[in-house]
Amino acid sequence: MLPSHCKTWIAVFFVACVCSSLGWVEHDAALAQDNPVSDQDGQSWYETIRTQPTLITRPWLSEYGITFSGEVTQFAFGVAGGINNKAVPAPLGQGDTVKYTGRGEYDVRFDLDKLVGLPHGRLLVRGEHWWGTYGNVSLRSGTFSPPVFPAVLPTAADSEGQLFLTNFTYTQPLHKHFVMFVGKRDVLGDLDQDKFSGGDGTDRFMNQAMMANPALLLGLPYSGFAGGFVIPGKNGHLMGWVRDPEDRTERVLPNNLFSEGVIAGGELQIRINPWNLPGHQTVGGIWKGFDQPDLGGFLEPPGQFSDEEPAESGTKSDAWTIYYGFDQYLQIYSKETYGEERGWGLFGRASLSDGNPTPIKWFVSLGIGGDSPFRGKERDTFGLGGFYTGASNEFGPFAKAAFGIRDGYGWELFYNFGVFPWLRVTPDVQLLKPGLGNLASDWAFVGGLRVKVFL
Repeated sequence: MLPSHCKTWIAVFFVACVCSSLGWVEHDAALAQDNPVSDQDGQSWYETIRTQPTLITRPWLSEYGITFSGEVTQFAFGVAGGINNKAVPAPLGQGDTVKYTGRGEYDVRFDLDKLVGLPHGRLLVRGEHWWGTYGNVSLRSGTFSPPVFPAVLPTAADSEGQLFLTNFTYTQPLHKHFVMFVGKRDVLGDLDQDKFSGGDGTDRFMNQAMMANPALLLGLPYSGFAGGFVIPGKNGHLMGWVRDPEDRTERVLPNNLFSEGVIAGGELQIRINPWNLPGHQTVGGIWKGFDQPDLGGFLEPPGQFSDEEPAESGTKSDAWTIYYGFDQYLQIYSKETYGEERGWGLFGRASLSDGNPTPIKWFVSLGIGGDSPFRGKERDTFGLGGFYTGASNEFGPFAKAAFGIRDGYGWELFYNFGVFPWLRVTPDVQLLKPGLGNLASDWAFVGGLRVKVFL
């Protein structure tokens, strides 16, 4: 009997092959005309593989307004140090180990203008799954921010191999300066993004603290129903949104929306151009209007966790975070050489939160990254950065005694090799100061390899 994750992967691969079969025929015919080199000399196959944008081509689908894209990312990482307390509860685990995790992400995009005549409308449908060790070494490092953050996504620790619908988002421009969106949507890549960090952890930094401000993501459902607007302009954008606080990663239907409360936020990003070098300045805020545990007393005595709230207030019904971010190019490469704006520069983030129920009171990060000056044509990228997480001082006495909660900080370095247009290989190393002082070592070293294949 095949494991569940193998069955899911075989099914996804079969569907992708069927959907793209006519695309292969058309693509091979074009290659035969454009590349007359015979297979006998050993060059045609290699050149095809080397220059192919993805492993599977689907040009016939795009004529009808349907495009498919997918990516499979695998993580092989180890942690030296990390959690060393044998009594830690699940899903936490012991450090000093090596783990493997894989995750797949598959997008189908519908151009509703071509498909049904709805001007400029777009629909994104995304499926995600994971296999291997959930979280990789993220739940074994003793840190506030998962060092291999993509390995904890989607947030379904007991559902290895199961494919989840994490995005079903309709986007509609009503004017060139007003775009609305609504539907089921994951939280990555929306807030506090810049040119050199951010994303979903499969291309740039992997530590969640280097990808986005951790205080923003705490309390947010990974996949839930949201709606909002973006006002784009030549010099930046203004965005506002609301989100249902219930995590619906494992559910599809939008029943009982906002029955538990609401999350709302806004962001303003301005484009700047000092010394004729582009950059961005971003400010924003988020408010969470739903019940969250009061840090002063949400843990029961050792070994006891109760579903009943204490007689005193065990929850707080609102939380807030304000944040700032920037990116600034320090060098721009020749557009004649690369055909687009590429280069490297500085980036940074900072935030201030309520401190209770948000367990992170303040946060700062700073780094350097962008396109490699050594292998620019291969689209190599790099990044080096550090962060500091200021823990809340409002944890109760038991939490402080049991976990030894303290400020956490660390550094991350990666280099992303563009081996082929469809294959990227990234060595990544991190030196971390765990925030759970009584459960983990003073320092944790995380290192390994990330391999990403575009389908």
